[in-house]
Amino acid sequence: MLNKLRNRHVLIDNTEDIIKKELLGIIKTRPNYYELVDDEYGFGLMLKNLNQDKVGVIASGGGGLGRLFPAVVHENLADAVSAGEMDTAPNYFTIYNLAKKINTGKGVILLTNNYSGDVMNNEMAQEMLEADGIPATICKVTDNFFSSKEKNKRSGLSGILTLIKIAQAAAKKGLDLKEVTRIVENANQKLISVTVMASEEGVLMYGKGLADEPAKFTSDFSGENDLIKELSNFVIEQIKEDSTNKISIQLNTMKYTSYIEGNVLLNGIMDYFSNEGFDVVLANVGGYYDMFNYPGVILTVLSVDEQTLEFIKPVTNYDYTI
Repeated sequence: MLNKLRNRHVLIDNTEDIIKKELLGIIKTRPNYYELVDDEYGFGLMLKNLNQDKVGVIASGGGGLGRLFPAVVHENLADAVSAGEMDTAPNYFTIYNLAKKINTGKGVILLTNNYSGDVMNNEMAQEMLEADGIPATICKVTDNFFSSKEKNKRSGLSGILTLIKIAQAAAKKGLDLKEVTRIVENANQKLISVTVMASEEGVLMYGKGLADEPAKFTSDFSGENDLIKELSNFVIEQIKEDSTNKISIQLNTMKYTSYIEGNVLLNGIMDYFSNEGFDVVLANVGGYYDMFNYPGVILTVLSVDEQTLEFIKPVTNYDYTI
């Protein structure tokens, strides 16, 4: 009989060292590129060779969420990540430990989704770093549109991947910690993610929560064109008054959504936004954030102003592009 993990049947054992084994598997794909950080509190993954004198970029989040977070360690993404246990916030000491290892004297920016445990542990790590004389800032990512009417109270979804990319690009340009943080925070304010998942009966559930909270809006599936219009309009209604018509699109496919579905929907979404007067300057699709056990997608849109445009060039890691 198959084992179960997060309500799925799986081919691995759900043991306490599952996250460590995941990270070791990633390291084996590029043994000269990655380094495991294994302290008594948790696990981290970092680049082996950090030569550039720049602001450090660290991302952190719960374990078992797909490419977020271990697969974002990359020269053009995060210098290091701290992964918590399955569905558990990362440990503050591991974040602190990673930051000390990657700090080159320019300080570090810590990126995490806006969940209470994740934020609390990043704040504790920040306090410890500053006590050691290492400047540190935190960006709490708030792209989850349906989680709150107030932008600063929203939780985070897969949009954090775009912000990690922006943070690293700004850091590699040689900007100081204050300026890197300002650019990332500006992008966070212009970032919105909308979730939709489908029940077995064909009901589209918009904004259904991570802990199975009920959907904020439902409709019956009647074809891809209606889905594309409905999903896109939630975003357009929020960004139509922005000062720029330039946008980037990131489409995250959920666990039970296939490769062909993702690309067909991305094609339609891009056409719909273009027909509505938007200039799509970048688009990507992939299974970045493996949280929901449904067919469905997360549509993330960033309104791209002039100060953000130079920092969103595509980045390709070993099995995805963002």
